[in-house]
Amino acid sequence: MRNGITEDKLYEYAKEKNIAMGIGNAERFEDIRDIIEKRYVPFVKWETEERIDPRRSMDNARSIICIGVSYNKEFIGEKDDRIRGVMSLGAVGEDYHKTVGRYLKEMLEYAGIEGKIFVDTGALVDREVAIRCGIGNYGENNSVISPIHGAMFFIGYALTEEKLTETGREKKKTCTGCGKCLKICPTKALYKGGFDYKRCISYITQKKGCLSEEEMKAVGKNIYGCDLCQKVCPLNSPPEKSSNIEKFFPDIEKLLYISNAEFKETYGNTAAGWRGKKILQRNAVAALGNMNDERALKLAEKFLDDEREEINHAARLVCR
Repeated sequence: MRNGITEDKLYEYAKEKNIAMGIGNAERFEDIRDIIEKRYVPFVKWETEERIDPRRSMDNARSIICIGVSYNKEFIGEKDDRIRGVMSLGAVGEDYHKTVGRYLKEMLEYAGIEGKIFVDTGALVDREVAIRCGIGNYGENNSVISPIHGAMFFIGYALTEEKLTETGREKKKTCTGCGKCLKICPTKALYKGGFDYKRCISYITQKKGCLSEEEMKAVGKNIYGCDLCQKVCPLNSPPEKSSNIEKFFPDIEKLLYISNAEFKETYGNTAAGWRGKKILQRNAVAALGNMNDERALKLAEKFLDDEREEINHAARLVCR
């Protein structure tokens, strides 16, 4: 710390950009060791020690700077009669890895300090980092609830060798306890005091391979991800409004016939692009079976003989 100047600049930048920001120490997260060792988390490759020790990610780390960036969005345009799916609001617009990473980079430069940046790319448990840094506390939806952004925000953090003054954790519980998130989850992946990731629509739309009949129904109209348990949080900050229907509700027929080049151009710069064309198209076929629309069934029939197993398997379940 340089007489508080560094911290002041961090908070100043955060206020200007309307993002949540907090500072925590870089000591081990020893209190979550048992949870880490007992709970399997999909898409996570790191071992326990890496997940609880910041200094495994940066040798001389002394402080953690964490930010929360809202992704609450709302479609305000006209709907049409095209067969459309639903895209997670977190995948609408620029890939959050780039957006949040850019905020962190600019923030560090503005404060004149060096750090190592992570946006859903580090070994540490992002939600635990956010809580230590005073961004918010756990809500009933098992996500961090921020007094600034509610439930709908992305977490990013930077490790630095600077010894910064800690923000301090929010003492009172942020979550209102209204239970709306638990009630709205269609697959009951969320329940009081727990979460079954295998039933989560967001997980199902990202997993590889063929989907079961139960998973196909769970997908609903979702092409990628699900926001229901975050969207209903009464503490969410006002949404960013947009009339771009394709970003919110992709044209399924267009998606099913999209070329590799078009896919890269359309989805390559979004958070959904990493999963690849095949998985999103599999989800699109699954969505066709949940629409109660004769046009949707006829479109699904065209993929019964698709050479990709995930696609034709989904089409067979829809059309049987």
